[in-house]
Amino acid sequence: MDTIKSAVKWFFKTTFTVIIVFAVLFFFLAAFIAKMTYENIRPDEILKGSYLVLSFPSGLPESPSEHINLQGFRAGDINKKALTLYNVLSDIDHASSDSRIKGIFIDLDNWGISPEHTNEISSSLVIFRESGKPVTAVGSGLDKNNYQAALAADEIIMDPSSSCTIILNGYSASVPYFKDMGDKLGITVNAIHIGKYKGAGENFSRNSMSDQYKESIEKILNDRFDLFSGSVSERRGIEKSVFAGRIDKGEMVFITPQQAFDLKLVDKLMSFDDVIKDKNLKTKQLVDVSDYIITEEKTGAAHIAVIFAEGNIVDGYVETAFGDDTINPEKFEKILNKIKKNKDIKAIVLRVNSPGGSALASEKILRKITNIKQDMPVVVSMGPVAASGGYYISCQADKIFADPYTITGSIGVVSLLPNLKGISDKIGIKNETIVKGKYSDIFDLTKDQSQEDIQIIRGSMEKIYTEFKARVSAGREINETELEKIAQGQIWTGRQAKENGLVDELGGLNTAILEAKKLANLDDFKIVTYPENRSISEKIFSAEFEETDIFSGFEKAGYFQNEISMIKNAVLFANRPALIFPVIIE
Repeated sequence: MDTIKSAVKWFFKTTFTVIIVFAVLFFFLAAFIAKMTYENIRPDEILKGSYLVLSFPSGLPESPSEHINLQGFRAGDINKKALTLYNVLSDIDHASSDSRIKGIFIDLDNWGISPEHTNEISSSLVIFRESGKPVTAVGSGLDKNNYQAALAADEIIMDPSSSCTIILNGYSASVPYFKDMGDKLGITVNAIHIGKYKGAGENFSRNSMSDQYKESIEKILNDRFDLFSGSVSERRGIEKSVFAGRIDKGEMVFITPQQAFDLKLVDKLMSFDDVIKDKNLKTKQLVDVSDYIITEEKTGAAHIAVIFAEGNIVDGYVETAFGDDTINPEKFEKILNKIKKNKDIKAIVLRVNSPGGSALASEKILRKITNIKQDMPVVVSMGPVAASGGYYISCQADKIFADPYTITGSIGVVSLLPNLKGISDKIGIKNETIVKGKYSDIFDLTKDQSQEDIQIIRGSMEKIYTEFKARVSAGREINETELEKIAQGQIWTGRQAKENGLVDELGGLNTAILEAKKLANLDDFKIVTYPENRSISEKIFSAEFEETDIFSGFEKAGYFQNEISMIKNAVLFANRPALIFPVIIE
């Protein structure tokens, strides 16, 4: 009987292995054939009089991923480079002088990107309009994010149907609190904070928001609301206080297109099909931005390197644990070594989109940045978030640019100390620890930390906080007494950070690139990006394929991403000092 069982087991195991091997081989073969085929097919030429369509139904990443992302993959995408923010900004710039492109459509119904990216794209659209080509925003729904994009258009056209959804309802921030759940499970977390307003991790140790943390978030929401109201007032000619008052009273929620027209929020009521007919356009004259990625860069002997630093800041190569993009000193050093070997590179733009992470990793990365500053200028461009550790690695650049909507600051330190004693007792696990050395069990997950343990950890964290402030003080030339007033874990919008001296200027990635050009005294230049934007086929046939996480696209899909992100941060930075920013603002 055992022999039969073993034979059956062997049969199924072998069959399964063969299927997997053939599936992988088939994928590689398909990729190879597609590479050979598509590279020799000339793409359809763009017709004269075409409109570039800005449509982002699946969001817009800051940077090209180093992983193979199969989410939403189509066969024709095998040789297509990923659409990123930088590509979109370049495409808009190129389209302004492309004789085939007559104008731009903003697809309001497929605008799934952040307020920060929206603001950067809006700035590029305003410059595009100077070419004399029109920008038209068209859609069947409005919210605060896509309306922010629409404000950059020459005209806003709304579908006339009363079933269209228009919701302009201000800003909110949601933070889930896990303490009560932890108590029921027998899991407790001691969150130690250095900085009165440092809120990261309090949602594991408390069951409600602290007053200081609430104050910080309200400050961000108020400034974003003021920025949005100001933009509407400036571009639509509506008095700022009147518009803000309507939102505060809830008068802009579920209004009809006709009401939006009467309130001067839109210019015309017309369906997208009718707009196409009105402009005498054919379907082939609608060019999706993802099909218009410009491969030719500005020419010039000198290069400007754009480094995308995106994700949590971690020690070592731990990103494959979750399939996410992260920032670590080793990966950063590899990039800088490549830059040093390329004698054509004369300046660096560091694009930071990070909530922070490991204190030690942040310090190591900052050292590498200050070292390379001796060879060439370094300009920081802040993305949606450059807070805590994200600000740490930015603070000593030659110039720092932030979008008005950027979240930055959060100069403080947090440590999360989980305790699993309760759940261990509940399920019958008895842990016995033998110690040699007074604090050898200080991070034992099955014991309650003593006040002496906590004071030892707090003392270490206070030294890190002092070092953090010293780095900022040196980089920003702010004395530590004044710095303490804007530190303490406080978070700021880009506009607020400009006012208090944490950043130099307001502007996006393109503005930072122009500043790098100026600091390096360049005329013509070419952009090189790290990581390089490569198609799936290029990644598969590259030397680095063995380091590629093929499944990252699947892992990033799904629900409860905000909550999962917070839990992942708690796991990554448990029992170690971290510089992390925790909240999601919508």
